[in-house]
Amino acid sequence: MVYWVFLRKLTHFKANRLFLLLTLIVSILISFFPLQYDVIVDSSTELQFLDLSDDLNQEVIGGFEIEESNNSTIPLIPFIIYLGGIFFFLIRLIYQSIKPIHIILKNKPKGKASHVVLENDQFEFPFSFFKYIFINPTHHKQEELDDILAHEKVHIRERHWIDLIIIELLTVIFWFNPFIWFFEHSMKQNHEYLADEGVLSRGQTPVRYQALLVNQLMGMQVIGLSNSLNFALGPNRLKMMTKQKTSKKKLLRLIWGIPVLAILLVAFAKPNYKESIQLKEEVTKTPLSLPKEKKVVITGKVVTENGEALPGASVVIKGSTIGTSTNMEGEFKLEVPGKNPTTLVISFVGFESHLSTISYKKDYQWVFRMERAVIGIDTKSMFLEGEVPPPPPPTAPKSTSKEGETFVIVEEMPSYPGGYYQLGQYVKKMSKKLDQKFSTIGKKLEGKAIVGFTINTKGEVTNIHIKKKTTEAAAKALYKIVEGMENWKPGKQRGKAVSVDYAMDFEF
Repeated sequence: MVYWVFLRKLTHFKANRLFLLLTLIVSILISFFPLQYDVIVDSSTELQFLDLSDDLNQEVIGGFEIEESNNSTIPLIPFIIYLGGIFFFLIRLIYQSIKPIHIILKNKPKGKASHVVLENDQFEFPFSFFKYIFINPTHHKQEELDDILAHEKVHIRERHWIDLIIIELLTVIFWFNPFIWFFEHSMKQNHEYLADEGVLSRGQTPVRYQALLVNQLMGMQVIGLSNSLNFALGPNRLKMMTKQKTSKKKLLRLIWGIPVLAILLVAFAKPNYKESIQLKEEVTKTPLSLPKEKKVVITGKVVTENGEALPGASVVIKGSTIGTSTNMEGEFKLEVPGKNPTTLVISFVGFESHLSTISYKKDYQWVFRMERAVIGIDTKSMFLEGEVPPPPPPTAPKSTSKEGETFVIVEEMPSYPGGYYQLGQYVKKMSKKLDQKFSTIGKKLEGKAIVGFTINTKGEVTNIHIKKKTTEAAAKALYKIVEGMENWKPGKQRGKAVSVDYAMDFEF
């Protein structure tokens, strides 16, 4: 647009060539390096932890008749049409190039001359193809040939074929984009302006040269990779030959490309959604430090429901920043106040936090059994304007007690690509698609279901099962939604990936 409005009527053809080529390349390169900006999404919805372990139902749905690709975001039919367009324009380009290449191989030009003239009777109109100039001597007088050769030599000397290769390959890839065809026309037209300028600089009179061009008026472009003498031959090209040279000050119009580039970079920047959460009062309070007093060391072991050791579990004295983590055998040692009793908080990603009040006993090892937690995803807020499901509650913040003792709970819950906001967008999109598919077969998608699943250590969605359902259609549809999720970023406990159980409650 900058070129069309400000530059195309200027006689600074070399600057225009550079501008067209650079803006074309830059417009493609910036798509590989999109800017990102943060979008803070407020959320007042509290995450609910659902205890659905008693309702666990290992019913797995198979043979679901509604097909939906899991991770593909490209509709199949438009993608096939796009590939068909690439195939068509690529074959067209190859087909157009066969005949000139055949003539080159047949004549076998020798030497390494800067240009080679090939006389032939297969093309009526002259054109240059890389360093080769194709001329049909039966269609041109001898006095015309000098001007034609001078014109085509400019194309070869200034290596216009480099521009042609770039633009022709890009038209094959971006054939569906109308702007790529504007680029192609403008670049080839500017090539002809440059070649005309080269001929006239030799002392040729504009009137005689224009008469030569008018004789070529009915010609057609031979090939996309060639510079044809008669390309874009019209009033504008003829006027450019006699137009007064544009002042260098008007080259400052090139600067218009800078704000336009900045606007496009911002307009197509990628949003990075972040939730702004108001934490509960007891979470935001700064943990209290322990008063100086006599302390004792207690030992303990943290295990799973099945009695397996749970390494890396966080063990913290309630109301303080004093704590430790379990070793590979799930065992820990912790210095606690001498007074009895003492309350410990044991936590691990994917398990219910354990709160235990203990009394000091000499030579006694406490055993704490952790139960897996099922984390409920609140889907109701996904359909409320401006509301998004919040992430799991944050872990304890890093702080230091007055005594200088510090323990940081390093726990990270699984996260969906793009956050819970993008998860909500995905669920809404899929529910609408499934509802439409049911409508096409004359059925109505309604009912409520709860589907459980596990995010494993690789972030994959596994162990999908239906916990509750009011209708079979709702159960199958929600199962399909969960099954089609992208891989999550796995949960971590002190840097080690762990699996976490989830449950999604949805009503169609």
